[in-house]
Amino acid sequence: QISVCAPLPLFSPCVCVWTPETQKQRLLLFIFTAHFLSMTYKGGKQPLATLRSSFFLPTGVRQRCQVTFYYHLPPQDGALSVGLQTHQGGPVQEVWRQTEAQKERWTRTTVTIESRDRFQVAFHISLSALTSWSVDPNLTWSERVGKCVCLFYGGQVSCPALHDPETGQVKVCSRETPEPTMVTCTPPSLSADACDFESGQCGWTSTGLGTQIQWHRSRAGDSPLGGAAPLNDHSVNSSEGEALCLGRPAAQRHRVCVCVRLFLRPPLPFFLLFPSAAACDFEGGSCGWYENAPGDGFDWIWGSRVALQPDYQDQAPPQDHSTDTSKGHSMFVVKTTKSLSQKAELRSPKFRQSASGCTLSFWHYNYGQAVGAADMYLRVDGVNNNTVVWRTLYDQGSRWLRVLIQLGRLTRPFHFSLTKLSLGVFDGVSALDDIRFEDCALPPPVPVCQGQQHFHCRDTKACIDRLLVCDLTDDCGDTSDEDHCAQGLQCDFEDGLCNWTQDDVDNFDWTRIQGPTPTAKTGPWKDHSLGTVLGHYLYIETSAPQAFRDTAVLLSPNFGPTAHQACIFRFHYHMFGQHVYKLAVYKRTSRDAQGLLLWAQYGEQGNLWLRETLHIRSSQPFQVLVEGTVGDDLNGDIAIDDLSFMDCLLYDGDLPSAGLTTPWGSSGPPTEAPNNCSHEQFACQETGRCIDAGRRCDFRGDCADESDEVTCVQPLCNFEGGLMCGWHQNTSTSSEAEHPFQWFIGQGASLHPGEENHRPAWDHSSASHDGFYVYADSSNGAYGAIADLLTPLISRTGPQCTLTFWYHMNGITVGTLVGWTFTGPHCARCLSFQQIILRAKRGISYIGDVTLDDVAFEDCAPLLTPDRQCHTDEFTCANDFCISKDNLCDFSDHCGDASDEDPRICGHFYGRCDFEFDLCSWRQWQGDDFDWLLRVGSTPTLGTGPSADHTLQDPSGHYIYVESSFPQTVGNVAKLSSLTISRLSRDCKLIFYVHMAGRSMGSLLVYQVTVSNQQRQLLNLTGDQGNYWQRRQLALHADEDFMVLIEGQVGKGGKGDISLDDITFTGECLPAASASSPAPPTTSDGLCPSGYLQCHGGGCYTPRQRCNFVDDCVDGTDEEECGTSCDFEHGRCGWKNSLADNFDWVIGLGSLQSLRPPVDHTLGTQNGHFAYLEATPAGLRGDKAHMKSSRWTESSGTCRLTFWYFMSPKATGIIRLYVKTDHGLSEVWNKTGSPGDTWVKAEVPLRRLRDFEIIFEGVRSKDFGGGAAIDDIRFESCQPGDEVPGLCLLLTDFMCANKQCIDSHLVCDYKADCDDGSDEVDCGKQTVKRQVCGHGQVRASDWDWERSETRPPEVTPCDHVTCPGGKGRFIYINSVAQKEGSVAIISTWAQFPASVGMCHVRFFYYMHGSKQIRTLKVYTATDAGMNLLMWSTSGNQGGTWKYANIIVSNYKPFRVTFVAEVGVDGDTDIALDDISFSKECITQGTNLICLESFQCQLVPQCISSTWQCDGEADCVDGSDEFCPTKMPGTLGPQDRCHSSEFQCRSGQCIPSLLRCDGVADCQGAEDEFACPVKLCLNDSLLCEDTHDCVPPSQRCDGTVDCVSFQPDESSCTGELAGVRHAGSALRVSIGKVLNMEVTRVKSPSVPKRV
Repeated sequence: QISVCAPLPLFSPCVCVWTPETQKQRLLLFIFTAHFLSMTYKGGKQPLATLRSSFFLPTGVRQRCQVTFYYHLPPQDGALSVGLQTHQGGPVQEVWRQTEAQKERWTRTTVTIESRDRFQVAFHISLSALTSWSVDPNLTWSERVGKCVCLFYGGQVSCPALHDPETGQVKVCSRETPEPTMVTCTPPSLSADACDFESGQCGWTSTGLGTQIQWHRSRAGDSPLGGAAPLNDHSVNSSEGEALCLGRPAAQRHRVCVCVRLFLRPPLPFFLLFPSAAACDFEGGSCGWYENAPGDGFDWIWGSRVALQPDYQDQAPPQDHSTDTSKGHSMFVVKTTKSLSQKAELRSPKFRQSASGCTLSFWHYNYGQAVGAADMYLRVDGVNNNTVVWRTLYDQGSRWLRVLIQLGRLTRPFHFSLTKLSLGVFDGVSALDDIRFEDCALPPPVPVCQGQQHFHCRDTKACIDRLLVCDLTDDCGDTSDEDHCAQGLQCDFEDGLCNWTQDDVDNFDWTRIQGPTPTAKTGPWKDHSLGTVLGHYLYIETSAPQAFRDTAVLLSPNFGPTAHQACIFRFHYHMFGQHVYKLAVYKRTSRDAQGLLLWAQYGEQGNLWLRETLHIRSSQPFQVLVEGTVGDDLNGDIAIDDLSFMDCLLYDGDLPSAGLTTPWGSSGPPTEAPNNCSHEQFACQETGRCIDAGRRCDFRGDCADESDEVTCVQPLCNFEGGLMCGWHQNTSTSSEAEHPFQWFIGQGASLHPGEENHRPAWDHSSASHDGFYVYADSSNGAYGAIADLLTPLISRTGPQCTLTFWYHMNGITVGTLVGWTFTGPHCARCLSFQQIILRAKRGISYIGDVTLDDVAFEDCAPLLTPDRQCHTDEFTCANDFCISKDNLCDFSDHCGDASDEDPRICGHFYGRCDFEFDLCSWRQWQGDDFDWLLRVGSTPTLGTGPSADHTLQDPSGHYIYVESSFPQTVGNVAKLSSLTISRLSRDCKLIFYVHMAGRSMGSLLVYQVTVSNQQRQLLNLTGDQGNYWQRRQLALHADEDFMVLIEGQVGKGGKGDISLDDITFTGECLPAASASSPAPPTTSDGLCPSGYLQCHGGGCYTPRQRCNFVDDCVDGTDEEECGTSCDFEHGRCGWKNSLADNFDWVIGLGSLQSLRPPVDHTLGTQNGHFAYLEATPAGLRGDKAHMKSSRWTESSGTCRLTFWYFMSPKATGIIRLYVKTDHGLSEVWNKTGSPGDTWVKAEVPLRRLRDFEIIFEGVRSKDFGGGAAIDDIRFESCQPGDEVPGLCLLLTDFMCANKQCIDSHLVCDYKADCDDGSDEVDCGKQTVKRQVCGHGQVRASDWDWERSETRPPEVTPCDHVTCPGGKGRFIYINSVAQKEGSVAIISTWAQFPASVGMCHVRFFYYMHGSKQIRTLKVYTATDAGMNLLMWSTSGNQGGTWKYANIIVSNYKPFRVTFVAEVGVDGDTDIALDDISFSKECITQGTNLICLESFQCQLVPQCISSTWQCDGEADCVDGSDEFCPTKMPGTLGPQDRCHSSEFQCRSGQCIPSLLRCDGVADCQGAEDEFACPVKLCLNDSLLCEDTHDCVPPSQRCDGTVDCVSFQPDESSCTGELAGVRHAGSALRVSIGKVLNMEVTRVKSPSVPKRV
């Protein structure tokens, strides 16, 4: 039991008290300035006591651990033994025992230990009479014996506190009064090496059997134990020495402070050279670190923030570094009094020596306005010096910072002092934590060294590498490796330059110095030889008068030729400073040459001495040159020390002589030949023929001599012969400096010394040193300087024009490569042109040039209008170009006018998805390891993934990818599945784009899986496929219905993200019957007519009456699953989660503990329900969940949506609201941030909409987060009848006689859509009537369609109009006697005018019979080119007529064709009836095709494309302002920041000048969304709202020129800092704007293809 604490000054030693349960006896463990451990006994039965060490790691089969100790054994009977105990409470295995007395002397003993389990060493004492025994382990534990390593498992030290139950404060007792006072109890310090008990017990603890006996640490001469204690300790052989004694002292009068050593969970193991200080997190005590200057009220103390009195808690760090809590311990400075001469000195334990690789690391906290500086000194015994090894100046921020100090080989005992001066103004927090020594132990002794490449040390018997012999460092520990070394081959500069000399043809000399160099923040603080400020070394001073690239060269003596063995050169170098340039070593065989580069190092390498070993071979006498080169500022000092040679022979003669080369210059642009044509024409040189100027420089020779392309950029440029191929340097962006940063023609052969690692030694074209390339020379110019390489003007290009090039970027400060297109003016009377600009930005220094080669324009010639009609396997573009049918609707503009990607043409393509909102019809597989993720911008891991999507080719576009880094592991798979494809599909293909770039790339596999689970692999891509989007096309076919399964597999490492975008099946792929045909509605045994749905109450309603905000059933059946008003108390009310998301909106209850609201809004209790964002352990920031309503038919003009939302710091997320129509997706509301712990109401006006969905999107705002919730969704005043009768939503709507409005394409379709049937009145007068029956058979058919009277009535349906009981007619295919796969085709006689998205064909079809029914398709057919599939269905559709209303489109006049295919048996008839066309098919024509303008969506109208989304409705239907965002929530609210700032979704405000600069400054990259596409040159600024370029003269002039975000007046109070760069985009479509940057990545210096 622990007694209360007695009086104790702040830094006095502790006296520990043990009080047994019986109060008859009392044992005290005295810790005065005790010098040994002793045991005494008085009374009771036979005493037993055990002294235990901390735990050690297993020694293994071939490993041994030794403990050496001294013991003093008195003549009484008893025994001292050493044993091993492998677990607490287990048996002790005795390994040594002594019973004979050793008289009055200390005896040394070494015990060898072997154990396969972790173990404790136990000293065990048994006495038969009153005795005092002592043991002084001096515990010199060997670290290695042979090949073994003895590891200390370590204990932690704790000083438990007594807590007042009422106040919870720590209390100890005063010496004078029993009243409690607040003081700090400091545990005994720990020794740093072997234990001599001079400073404490070093982690040894006392355990005893009974209460009569304990170990005590006391001084020999003053021992209270009396009697049998030794007169002197062993360590210092004095009565003042200390040892550990075992016994029981007389009772003491005063109670004393409790400081009990506790062994907690052990930390990581470390070498025993520093058993208690090698790794110290201060959780158990101070580990021997102590305040060396106490008593002035300004001291280092050990403790934690919570243990301090409240008045002093702000002087401790908020959290320690080890545990990151306020309860964690560290050493920190506490100021209790004010004085001008206060000093806090934290001193370490003393260490004997350190090995050559020894380092010290720790974490430091220095924060506060007047916290001041701190210096750490190295003090070596016997040397009068204080070597500064670390220094921090003033406030470093409220954070822990890591410090690494190189100690190296120290042969004398040493310690550290960390000092701070108060000077009366100290105010802050200064703390130290997590000290760690590494690689500080000398090598272990071994009997024999293995192999000739090792040296066996003379005394220590250690083995070291032969390359460490005679290198001026005592690696053995006995100096035997530095004895008998050859003269003249070593130099530590302690006595001068030895036989090295300064070169007399360089710019300046190396300087010999002691201590730090004169310039702060560069150079070493001590030499390498001695490791103190007394040692000497050489360095180059890089401040004035030295200039950039000045060199200092040190010359070795001459050496003779090497024979069979290389000459070995060892040296240590130090390169620390922001502007360090280069240190190089050359070998020369002639006296006036620089020679061959052997080694070079560039840039800062850290504040460390680094070792380098070079093996030199030469058939001639040679000399070694060490060259230091000055950087571009004064912080670039380079130092060398301890230069030594091995196996080298000095040469007395002189070297002969030899000569030099020069670099290439730059090439300017070629000049244009004069012409005699007008300024709008170009004259061909040979014929004088004038051609349109717009045909010049278009990559196609229009002149017979192709002179129109001569002065243009060439399609391929390899720069051979120094030719620039039309590329030229833009002088307007170059600096006016004397040596500007610019592009040059270069060769590997032109490299001069110092440039070897800046640019390649060979070109890419010929892979030779003589080949040419172009490079931006970073040895000129300043940081951030720009060098532009431009093409001449390019008039036009083809839609698939691609720029490719190879680039080489190597060097630690290489800059950035950016690609741009600059587009000229667009106006009626001026030419439109573009230029390609390759821009290099210089890095922070000159180490690394940007190099280009083999620049090529591929497929860039404009398309030619064909002199023929398009073939049947080609698509006819709107501009009459012909493209392959495989290029139709593949998300790439092949026509040049994007007509092949028109959604009204491609809308029926199955599985088509660009992932701009969700996964479309693709689904996450349920049995895989993780999910595909939707992504915008680059992936989170650097060095892998695309920088933009494929669809939009900018950072706002979406794609999907698999994240290959944590928590995924190698072999994990993510799968994506399609819906089912029909086996009846012919010539079906899958097209997609894949991006696989990264050094640890896994695999992408594509499978075709049939309904019977037969699997066929279609594709296996493994490894890096290149840093660009690649198109893949796979053929699909099967004998049964199938789906496609796409699998991403994780590779070995985090740089293996696999990305997909723009997936589609080709038009020939048909959905399976199960996928295309929903189950027929329940009609309750025929109570409702065909095509009607039944209410729960027995009534009937039409599908059009479902989800129309009108309760047509009265009982709510028609509205119940629509995503209606909902309080979530009884379910979801029809709101459905998207199957494409990787997490969901979840219905839940309130909770105070979980990440969700504590109560719902409806009931206000924890029992109420709401929908909230699910928080999952695998959830990452940016994950999205969507909850959708059904498709509503129409809303009123007063319709509004209200709901309540909850977002708090705990329940996090982003909520957005979208409206989705046939015309796109629009965001109508969003909320970020936290309004507080309360429910907040949102109200969103919907107004008048038709055929729309409401979508709630939730976005995870932080990793593993969630909890944001919605409740009480209400649609208010949405019933269409609420508006004024007679006002329709669209001008094209048809108004029924009862004032009801319907879409015009529903008029005269043989189906009443008005409640009064007025839409089917007077249809004979419609112009469409003459087309209804104008159908004819097509010769390409295998047989003809038939009218119903020729078919027996028992196998055919009655017609649609007169059924049942009538005699109406229809057409059908008679499948009897027809073979499987035969087709019947019927087509309209006359052609419809060309139209896109306007003409509707309406019809009824009947497909009922056997399971072998095949397909019915609708095409638009033209006189030339392929037929375009508009619609298809397959399989048994049930025994009812089905209504179809489809849009048919074509850019050329077309016929509508129905194609039916026969199944395998005679019961596969297909019938058609009541075919009609909307009036737009006749009244519209080519006017509906707006080729170079915007086509209004709901009315036949074309407007200028520049009017779209300009804030003003120009279309009659307002569709030019239907502007769905590129990315949901692109810009977000802008209500918190200044007018010249941009507000990120997180609420962060950034200068608007950073918007649209190509670099994501917001966390979600939203500052780069919806940016205008235009390049402004000459430092002008692009206005987002006007698209004008504002010149620099109008920047910061006090006048706002750009209204949107005011970037011209942003950041006008100071300079913007930082390097602006983005990721790599490695294949660029020039058909779109090029915006690509390539930044340096640490990788092998090999060229990359772009």
